[in-house]
Amino acid sequence: MTTVTRTRPGAVAAITALLVLLLASCGSPEPETSPEKLFREYTRSTDVKNDMFPSDVGSSEDRIANFASKGTAEELLGTLLSATPCDLESDAGTDYDYESNTGCPPNGSVRAAAQDFAGSEGELFRRSVLVQREDGSLELITLYVAQKPDKSESAVLIDSNGKTYTGGLEDFRENNDLLSTDDVILTPRALTSVPGEGGIVTVFGHAPPSWRLWFIGGVVTVLVLGLWLTLSKRRRTRTATDEPPE
Repeated sequence: MTTVTRTRPGAVAAITALLVLLLASCGSPEPETSPEKLFREYTRSTDVKNDMFPSDVGSSEDRIANFASKGTAEELLGTLLSATPCDLESDAGTDYDYESNTGCPPNGSVRAAAQDFAGSEGELFRRSVLVQREDGSLELITLYVAQKPDKSESAVLIDSNGKTYTGGLEDFRENNDLLSTDDVILTPRALTSVPGEGGIVTVFGHAPPSWRLWFIGGVVTVLVLGLWLTLSKRRRTRTATDEPPE
């Protein structure tokens, strides 16, 4: 006589939980570097490309002391990541003065994208984002935020190539051509907020393509189901073998 062994409800629940956990791990992960750690690395580094606060100090200790004379860590971080106004009518290439918040260097592509969205009466802001490249080097890149004069629509994000993003941080991460999936950025979560609000996060500079996530999820699903079927078959075989003859 053949005995059909039913899988216990607890086993089904355990397999389901494992499947959900594995599929969740296929999503876009967060980097191990925390906002606090990356910002601390910035304050100690004497070699930051496009640094907002360049100096001739020769050591990390001197750089930290120089920052301490400018204010608290929170004030420095706010200055580093805040959106500051630009003049849409100013000449491209005007040097920006971080001390007085004057001037703005949008190139022609940025200016054209901003005026296309906001018109000549709109407002343009620039925002620095801290990037840690795969090799550990640090760099500040400039992004822009354009707003219509009547604020009738949500602000649009513009990169240095004039490419626009209407969906905030996630839209930028999914579609930008500036950063890779190995770059880590320090940025406000509300990337188009002016001058800045909400939490500060570290995320990978580019999200992996959605097809890759679906592919990985499919492979994980097949492996988990295959394991479950194999274990079920072994359990049925063991039950039939251990059953005493009539």
